[in-house]
Amino acid sequence: MIRPSSVSLLALGLAWAGLAGSVFAKGKTQAAPPGTHATGAASLDKSDSSLARLDASATLKAMGHELKRSMDGLRIKGRPRPYFLSYLLWDVESHHMQASLGSCEMSEGDRQHMAEVDLRVGNYDEDNTNFQGGIVFGPRLRLPLPQENDTNLLRLSLWAATDAKYKVAVEMLAQKHAFLANHSGRDSLPDFSRQKVLTRYRVEPRTPPDTAKTARLGRELSGYLGGFPWLLESRVGYQYYYTTFHYVDSEGARFIETVKEHTLTVALFTQAKDGSPLWDYLRIATRDPLAVGEGSVSFAALKDSLAPILKRMDYLRSAPPLANYRGPVLFTGTSAGELLNKALLTPQARLREPAGTGAEPNFMASLAGRKLFPNEVSVLDTPSMEAWEGRALFGHYILDQQGQPARDIVLVKDGRVEEFYQGKVPTLRAKGHLSNGHWRYGGGFPGVAVLRSSKPLSDAELRSKLGAMGADEGTGYGLIVSKVVDEDAFKLLRHPLAAHLAVTDALDGHGSFSLTPPCEVDMYDSRTGKVTPVRGLSFPALDTKSLRDIAAIGDRPYLHEPQAAYSVLCPSLLFSLLDLKGGRNTQPRLPYLP
Repeated sequence: MIRPSSVSLLALGLAWAGLAGSVFAKGKTQAAPPGTHATGAASLDKSDSSLARLDASATLKAMGHELKRSMDGLRIKGRPRPYFLSYLLWDVESHHMQASLGSCEMSEGDRQHMAEVDLRVGNYDEDNTNFQGGIVFGPRLRLPLPQENDTNLLRLSLWAATDAKYKVAVEMLAQKHAFLANHSGRDSLPDFSRQKVLTRYRVEPRTPPDTAKTARLGRELSGYLGGFPWLLESRVGYQYYYTTFHYVDSEGARFIETVKEHTLTVALFTQAKDGSPLWDYLRIATRDPLAVGEGSVSFAALKDSLAPILKRMDYLRSAPPLANYRGPVLFTGTSAGELLNKALLTPQARLREPAGTGAEPNFMASLAGRKLFPNEVSVLDTPSMEAWEGRALFGHYILDQQGQPARDIVLVKDGRVEEFYQGKVPTLRAKGHLSNGHWRYGGGFPGVAVLRSSKPLSDAELRSKLGAMGADEGTGYGLIVSKVVDEDAFKLLRHPLAAHLAVTDALDGHGSFSLTPPCEVDMYDSRTGKVTPVRGLSFPALDTKSLRDIAAIGDRPYLHEPQAAYSVLCPSLLFSLLDLKGGRNTQPRLPYLP
C-alpha cells in the first residue's frame, strides 16, 4: 500500500493559524448545478448487517455530522459556497523492525490518523481544481489528526481542515477565473462529474506480527550475514501495516475498508574492487500474515534463498564492468513487470495537465486509440482478481477512494491503447466522463495489471531467440535483466555510497520513461548458452517507441507488486534492440585500504 508520510503537527498548526477564524454561517446546501451528470443511488452491499455496521461506526458518524455542518453553513459573504465535499480518513497501525550485525536496532509500533479533504467551490463544469497558478498558502496534502479515538477531537480537526481548505479554494477559484479570462484555448472538459452513490463495509481481521519472533529472526539472519566480511552493509527489515479507510462525501457515498501488508526485506551492499557500488536484496511481501520462523520464512529457508544472491555478489566483486551495450535484451522476473509499470501504468497518475502550468497536453492521454505495443499484446487491469496461484494480491479492491466500484478494464487491445485509469475527474472526452473506479492515492492508479500475448513463447524459446539475435547483432551475446531496484529494500541501506546506486536519467516528458539501474543482469552467450553475471550497466531514458521493438513474449507471468500497493502480472519481454550505459570512468574508492 502507499504508506503515509510523516507531517509535522506544528507546521500544520501554523498553516491553520494563518487561516484562523470561523467562516460558518447558517444556510442550506447549494443545489447541484444544471447540466451535471445524473446520479443513481446504489450499494455494493445492501445487507442489513453491512449498513448497520456503517451506521454504528462512531468515526463515520462524526465525519458525516461534520460534513453536513460544513455543507450547510460554510460560507464567506460574496463568495461561492462548496458544491462538493468529501473526507477520507486513514487509520494506520504499523510495526517496524530493523536488524544489522546480529543486533535488533528497532522494533516498535506506531499509530497514525490522517485525513484527506476534497473541497470544491464553483460547479461541476468549473471549480477551484485543475489549476496551478498564483500563490496560495494553506493545507493541500494529507493532514494529521489527533491520535486519540475521540470523536469530538476528530470533528474539531475536520472543522479546522475544512475551514482552511475552503479559504484556499475560494482564492484558487478567483485566480483561476482571472487566468482563464486572459488566456485562450482553455480546456473544455468539466472539472468534476457526478457518479453513482455507493456504500460498502469490508473490514479484514487484524493480523499483527509476533514481534518477539520477528526481532529474533532479524538478529539471527543479520548475525549470519555479518559473517561475510566483504559485505560493507547488510540489513534485515520487517514492516506491518493495517490501514482502515473511512470515507464520506456530500453526495451520500460512504464506506469502510481495510488494507493489510506484511513485508520482510534483506538488503546487501558491497563494492567491487574498482570501487563501484554493488547491491542486491531479498523481498517477501504478502497481504496474509508471514509465518515467521516457519516454512519459507524460517532462518534455514532464508539462508538458502540468500545463498545464490551472496554467491553472485561475491563473483561480481572481481568481475570487470561491462562497457556500453546495444543489442537484444530479455526482461524476465520482476524486471518485466517494472518495465510495464513505468511505460504504461504510472504515467496515468495524472492524465490531465492543470491550467496555468503552460505544459503541453499529457503525452499518455494523446495515445488513446493508437499503437503502443505489437499487435499480439493486450493489457488488462482486473481489480476483481483476488488471488494468483493461491496468493492474495495487493491490487485487489472493491471501491476506489472516491467511492466508485472498481471495474475490470482493457488498457491495451491488439497493441492499441483502449482505456485509461479513470476517476470522477474527466480526462477524455470520448469516455463520457464516467469513472471506472481507478482513482486511488490521489490519481489514476492500477489494481491488477495483466499483460498477455496471443503468440507466447516458452522460456527456452525466448533464450534461443535471444542468442540468435545476439549473433545477428554481432556481439555474440544478449543480456538478461531479471531484477531492478526495490524501494523498500533500498531504504534499508545506510551506507553513504548507496546514493550512487539509484541514479537515473532525466526525462524530457514526451513519451519517455526511466528504469532504475538493474540489480541483476546476465550475459547469455549465443554459441554455448552459458549465462554469466555482469555489472556496471544502467538504462538511459527510454522512449515508448521502444515498446514496438518487443520481438517475443513469454508464456509464464511473473508477479511484481511495487511498494505492496498494486499487482503486475507480466511474462518475460524480449526486445530486439535496446541501449544500456556502462559504468563511469571514475568510481568512489574503497574507504579503507588493506
